[in-house]
Amino acid sequence: MRLGIIWLLTIGLVTAGLASCGGSETSTSSDTTRVITTLPLFADFVREIGGDRVDVSSLVPKGADPHTWEPSPSDVQRVAEAKIAFANGLNLEPAAIKIIEPNLGGSARLVVLGDKARAAGAEIAPLLEGFREGGEEGAPAAGQADDPHLWMDPGNTKLYVAIIRDALVEADPAGKSAYEKNYESYLSAINDVETAVRTDISQIPEANRKLVTTHDAFGYFAGAFGLRIVAFVAPSPGQEASPQDLAKLAEALRAEAVRAVFVEPQIESEGNILRQAANDASVQICTLYSDSLDDKVSSYIKMMQFNADELSRCLGKGG
Repeated sequence: MRLGIIWLLTIGLVTAGLASCGGSETSTSSDTTRVITTLPLFADFVREIGGDRVDVSSLVPKGADPHTWEPSPSDVQRVAEAKIAFANGLNLEPAAIKIIEPNLGGSARLVVLGDKARAAGAEIAPLLEGFREGGEEGAPAAGQADDPHLWMDPGNTKLYVAIIRDALVEADPAGKSAYEKNYESYLSAINDVETAVRTDISQIPEANRKLVTTHDAFGYFAGAFGLRIVAFVAPSPGQEASPQDLAKLAEALRAEAVRAVFVEPQIESEGNILRQAANDASVQICTLYSDSLDDKVSSYIKMMQFNADELSRCLGKGG
C-alpha cells in the first residue's frame, strides 16, 4: 500500500546505536522473552499476560494511526531481536506487517490475532460502505474488506488474550503457570469493564444511542453494547470523502437529530471534516478511542471505560 520499500535487515542496521531509536517504550532484560507488536493496544495485552517475563514494544507508537503509519529503518532491529510478534491482520496495519515478515529471526513467530480469532470462532464483520440517506446504517459493499477492529467487542478481546497466552507459553514454556495466572486475572478485569460499559450505556436513552465517527471502527462496539452507527466520514483513515459523502453526512446529522459526533485523537483530516459538519449542524463534538492509545488513555481497560464515560456524558443519561 503506502510502503514503498521493505527494509531488510543488514549489518549496517544492526548496531547498538539503533537500539535507542524505537518509536515506543521498551524495557530490556536478558532473562525476558522479547516481543514486538504492531499496536500499543496489543503491547498492553502482552504486558498484562506476560508480566515481568516479557520485554515488549510496539512498532506503531502511541498516538499514531496504524492504518497510515510508516516504518523507519530503525524499526527493523526491534523486529529482528523479537522471539515472537503479534499483529492484527485483516488489513489494519499493512506497513507494520510488511516490516515484520521479512525481518523476524529464524525461529521467531508472527501471530496474526485476527486470523487466530476467526479460527477460534470470532464472527468477522465487513466494513460498511458508508451510510444511506436519512442516516440509515450502511450496508456491506460487494467485495468490501473485513472490519479489523475486533477488540472493540470484549468478547473478541478475550479470544485475543487467550491466543497471546498460548503463544507466550509456546515461546517460553517455563513461564506457563505465570502466564495462566496473569491471564485469569486480566480476564476478570475485562469482564469487569465489560459489565461497567454495559451498565453505563444502558442508562443512555435508546433514541440517543447513535454513533457518528471519523472512521468505521465501532461496528463491533455498537453490536456488543446496543448502539447504532448513523454515519462516519470514511471507512478507513486516508480514504478521501467525496462532496456527496459530506452532504450525506450533514443530512444524517440533521435527519437523525444526533446529539454528538465523536472524533478520534489519532485521526486528523477526517476529524477536521467531522468537526466542520458538527459545527454546521450545531452538534456537540466529543471523543472516542478505537485503535490507538496515548498518555491520557494508556490501556485497553482505560480505553473502554473512557469510551463509556464519554458516551454517557455526550449522549445523556436518564429520560
